Amino acid sequence: MHFNILILDDEKLVCNSIKRILEDKEKTVFVSQDYKTAKSILQSKQIDLVLLDYKLGESDGISVLRDLKEENPALMVIMITAFGNIEIAVEAMKLGAYDFIQKKEEPAFIRFTVQRALDTLRLRKEVNELRLSCIREERVPEIISASSQMKKLLALSREYAVSDTTVLITGETGTGKNLLAQFIHLNSDRFGKAFVSINCAAIPHELLESELFGYERGAFTGARAAGKPGLLEQANGGTLFLDEISDLDHDLQGKLLHVLEQSEFFRIGALNPTKVDVRFIAATNSNLQEKVEQKEFRIDLYYRLNVANLSIPPLRERTDDIVPLAKYFIEEFNRKFNKSVNAISEEAQEMLVSMPWTGNIRELRNMIERAMLLKKNNTLELSDFQGPVMMREKLLQPTDALFTVQLNPQNGENLFHQSQRQLIVQALQITNRNRSKAAQLLGIPRTSLNFYMKKYNIGM
Repeated sequence: MHFNILILDDEKLVCNSIKRILEDKEKTVFVSQDYKTAKSILQSKQIDLVLLDYKLGESDGISVLRDLKEENPALMVIMITAFGNIEIAVEAMKLGAYDFIQKKEEPAFIRFTVQRALDTLRLRKEVNELRLSCIREERVPEIISASSQMKKLLALSREYAVSDTTVLITGETGTGKNLLAQFIHLNSDRFGKAFVSINCAAIPHELLESELFGYERGAFTGARAAGKPGLLEQANGGTLFLDEISDLDHDLQGKLLHVLEQSEFFRIGALNPTKVDVRFIAATNSNLQEKVEQKEFRIDLYYRLNVANLSIPPLRERTDDIVPLAKYFIEEFNRKFNKSVNAISEEAQEMLVSMPWTGNIRELRNMIERAMLLKKNNTLELSDFQGPVMMREKLLQPTDALFTVQLNPQNGENLFHQSQRQLIVQALQITNRNRSKAAQLLGIPRTSLNFYMKKYNIGM
């Protein structure tokens, strides 16, 4: 495995000296005497390790360290200085430095410290490769994160993933809660173990207990002669995902709480407990706090599940993800239906972005699938989308026109501008993009329509 190292020190002699100590067939060493040049190297090369001088002329190495870690939290940095100082070392470590060495150290010690850092990097890379192979084997779909909301959500999910804490995922139906749970599992240390999923609403309450906990031989009429392990045992060492946790029976809520607190459970009919090591992720599209207040959900279980909370925003509140998601699904159905669609018209994109998407990503995927089924050429047009968003071929009278405006006051947008944009897009769809007819339908001059189309970047 090859590594790229960058030495950032304002003394050329020091840079060249450390370079001679470190460089070999396994390592390529770059040097820089100023931060500006260093940034250029970092952008153009895949740097694995930075050796950063604590004093950079007029610059402050600690400030540079802070900038480097903000830009790339995974970047490994070793601080170097001419003076040994415990306070400096502690400050550097707090900001994420891997280690701290003095320039006067013997070459053997510098090589040892750098090699230790590279061994850690090698292990990280091997783990990441293994994780990627698991993702490919499990064929886990990609999470599209073009919007700032989803980028922040995935960054937080990665932070939660590295611990074994219980996670509660909330969000509307179709937002991808199961997919986010798999993302957390695959970014955790348990990624090579089982990911077991159960929908608490899909299994009758009387059967759910035996599915979760399993049963002993002869525990009840019809029980298998040898008994049966439950999903908890199948998930041992891995992750158990409890979807629609709000539908869990009240009696089972108490038993699940016991597992969360004691890491043990009783099979049905068993006299002795079974120990398990399981990471729990739960999800719901309901308001669990309201269910607690209505005595439908145990408050102690709610607090035990809600240690780390991830709320997936609905698709209508992250419109930047809609077109990238549509293109992702187009590629999926190109493979499935042996098609060669490679574009979406601007009119179709505008329509997709303006829709309310009450079914979220699941609804978008279904719509793309329907459009792709009968598609003959390589571009999805507005006319390819049928059903409730079907393009109107002729001008409707204002009294017959159906306008729907979806307003979301929580996302901080200007509701007046939001409603204006949606009405204009719908009017253009209804009139087959005839601006004169759309302006007439809206009751405004065509010049005003042109102004607002430019203002809201409506490309029809």
